[in-house]
Amino acid sequence: MLKVLPRQKIAIKQAVSIVEEGGIIAYPTEAVYGLGCDPLAEAAVMRLLKLKQRSVDKGLILIASSWQQLAKFTASVTDEVL
Repeated sequence: MLKVLPRQKIAIKQAVSIVEEGGIIAYPTEAVYGLGCDPLAEAAVMRLLKLKQRSVDKGLILIASSWQQLAKFTASVTDEVL
């Protein structure tokens, strides 16, 4: 099991608070830092797209800990695609 240190807990709480308030966070991935926000907060998503200089037509990556978290975003995806 992953042990979370007290300073890490504070950082996680701060990141959650930022996302809940419609902000954008940077988070580490395997090779680089990613930028993220609440995918249901349209203003935050639009700010993220502007920050990345990315067209809305290109889409974004969703990160989740389970398929259930993605269900509302994949309702139109068929079993053949999965």
